[in-house]
Amino acid sequence: MLRTLLEGYAVHEGRYDELLGAAGEPRPHWEAFLKTLAQRQGPDIGDTLSLMEREIRENGITYNVYADPQGADRPWEVDPLPLLISPAEWDEIEAGIAQRAELLNRVLTDLYGPQELLRNGSVPPSVVFGHSGFLHQVQGIRPAGGVHLFQYAADLARSPDGRWWVVNDRTQAPSGAGYALENRLVVSRVFPQMFRDLHVQHLASFFSNLRESLLRLAPKGDGPPLIGLLTPGPYNETYFEHALLARYLGFALVEGSDLTVRDGRVWMKTVDGLKRVHALLRRQDDDYCDPLELRSDSALGVAGLTDCARRGTVLLANALGSGVLESGALLGYLPKLSEQLLGEPLLLPSVATWWLGEPAAFDDAWKRIDHLIIKPLDRSAGEPAVFGADLSADERVLLRARVAARPQRYVAQEWVHVSQAPVLEREQRAQGAAARHSEHLSARTVGLRVFAVATPNGYRVMPGGLTRVAGNEDDRVIGMQRGGRSKDTWVLSDRPVNASFSLLTRTVTPTDLATTKGNVPSRTAENLFWFGRYGERCDASARLLRVAVAGVLGNVDARADDPEDGLTPTLALARRMGLIDASDDVGTELLRAATHPDEGLSVRLRQLLRVAFSLRDRMSADNWRTLNQLIADPVFQRGGSLALALAWLDRAVTSMMTLSGFVLDGMTRSTSWRFLSIGRRIERLSTLCQTLKVATREGRSSGLDWLLELADSTVTFRSRYLVAPEWLPVLDLLLRDDTNPRSVAFQVKGLVEYVDKLERTHGRFASDLLGPAQAALLALGAHDLHPESEALAAVIDQLQRAAHTVSDELTLKFFSHAASRSVLSLVA
Repeated sequence: MLRTLLEGYAVHEGRYDELLGAAGEPRPHWEAFLKTLAQRQGPDIGDTLSLMEREIRENGITYNVYADPQGADRPWEVDPLPLLISPAEWDEIEAGIAQRAELLNRVLTDLYGPQELLRNGSVPPSVVFGHSGFLHQVQGIRPAGGVHLFQYAADLARSPDGRWWVVNDRTQAPSGAGYALENRLVVSRVFPQMFRDLHVQHLASFFSNLRESLLRLAPKGDGPPLIGLLTPGPYNETYFEHALLARYLGFALVEGSDLTVRDGRVWMKTVDGLKRVHALLRRQDDDYCDPLELRSDSALGVAGLTDCARRGTVLLANALGSGVLESGALLGYLPKLSEQLLGEPLLLPSVATWWLGEPAAFDDAWKRIDHLIIKPLDRSAGEPAVFGADLSADERVLLRARVAARPQRYVAQEWVHVSQAPVLEREQRAQGAAARHSEHLSARTVGLRVFAVATPNGYRVMPGGLTRVAGNEDDRVIGMQRGGRSKDTWVLSDRPVNASFSLLTRTVTPTDLATTKGNVPSRTAENLFWFGRYGERCDASARLLRVAVAGVLGNVDARADDPEDGLTPTLALARRMGLIDASDDVGTELLRAATHPDEGLSVRLRQLLRVAFSLRDRMSADNWRTLNQLIADPVFQRGGSLALALAWLDRAVTSMMTLSGFVLDGMTRSTSWRFLSIGRRIERLSTLCQTLKVATREGRSSGLDWLLELADSTVTFRSRYLVAPEWLPVLDLLLRDDTNPRSVAFQVKGLVEYVDKLERTHGRFASDLLGPAQAALLALGAHDLHPESEALAAVIDQLQRAAHTVSDELTLKFFSHAASRSVLSLVA
């Protein structure tokens, strides 16, 4: 079985293979894994791949590849086979990464402090000052605990001789730790027994160290520190990771617009007022963090944040200005700096790198250009790396001239033929009328990103990492932006590991009980409000289309006595709601509204998903699974008939009811729930009023079954009245019955209750609007419950206006941040 598994696996000449040794036999630490894998049958392996793909899709794990037409919807790709690292090998990597992080922290401390390294010539000033990551504005700022480099990541590559080398240092806002965690959650479910048998080290201790260090270093204040994870927002390529880490670590996920500076401190704008922020785990490039002192055109930052760091009132991890360490030129100076600052040799070497601002290095580079990669000093320059071996004689002349014009902006780096590792590939083969899948192992170029975090006892390294896989067999550059895949990284142990370790180790005190009710940023409250509205809008649209499609399929007369347009009430309502256009081909219009990926119901579902994505840190896995199943339904790819559309609409309504169930049974009755519920009630009230208008004004000659079905009240009506639907009991059920969750009275009653709760702590803003509308509804008599009633029409109009006005007043009260200071006011 093992030979069958390895059949066709090709080791590329001149590269280290992670799986097989020189003799073509599995390396010792791979043997147990391969033997277990070989025992799995072909269909079992195929099922494993399908299971992973479905879990990733339904959990909404994404990475935004800007060049990919799928954009932010592109699923994260994980290979089920992990990269295995032996215990002895990991000891070397761990020691090297911890030492390197300590060295870089000392370098950063000097560059923004005494600058002795520049004065004594250890580092050429042009290497530092010529890099966009060096920020003169933060010179002299000393962060809490003297830790500039709180979190660190290194990109490692293995050369043909089996040695690990550092290719890049990531110090700005290193990403990938969250994806490494997600990879572990996915892959460990696929191979649970192997994970235990091989004594794979767990990742939770790393994240525990990260959180505890932030809590320890954060400025002290009243109560526990409030820590935020600063994100550029949902359009950033790694936003999924930001939300995942914020939820896992228990931090508030904040954007720059959520924060403001008052009296030299950072505050989060919440619906309950300003809350002081003590520390920010930065996932945003530092020059975008403060439009006042740094990049003036940044719309992502917080004006005055730099001054708060200077005063020591907020901890920024990493410190502003840490991006200068990503200068490619520094790699060549680190061996001497290690001897100078640490008194010891560099344990984990850097790939040979030369700064071309030195004349000798410039001249030597062109003598051996076939073996070098020419890179810009600064990644932000946007220039691609150039492989010298790929250039013709004329192209080399042009490249040399371009570099010679500004040699201080370029580096030359040794081209390392990095290692390869096995990936599980799937291919589809035609077989008669059907198609079957086959799986096989293939070799792909891999690189390893390793992470470290500062603690009181030195830097601690994540026992694992993010293994990145080249997208194609011939790719020499590995990058997720290039469409590559990733792997889990299993660091093996010689002895059993503690499987009971938990991230949550701190004991909760009585004080914590009073202070952990949660802070709701105003932006989050607004997103929750619109999540409620869009959820109801999707539900109403799906129900309406279902009734209309069923009517067409049932050959119901599609004409009414209305001389203006002749549409049945359901079609008239669908047109009013923007789901269909005026057309004689009703069936085609309804099919497009139900199944077209860019029209009708799909547009509303994507609105819901978009706002849900901004709430990713507050959404459960079940919520995401339901939403992604809706968006990924095959009906949007295949289209089909009205009968298929009707089946899809049944599934959509069921899924929307599932989401409503999460709101009712899965959320505590907190401020967050209240805003979401207000959104739901406002949208349902507005839709009900619009529906009743159409029913009483354009559907008087039609039956009322469609109205009861649309309001999900058919069963209730039949259980109360043993008669065919009539105006009096139907209007009473849908208007005045406050025990019916689909009635107007029920929505108004809920709104009055929720608004009253908010007004008790935030002042009056909507009760003056709701009170008269509720009174008018209660005053409506049974004699007014018929379609010709002017009083009924007036009450419906009043209630619909009230719904819209309450939404506007709520926005002005809680979501329009009129109190935020401008940059000019901070200068003054």
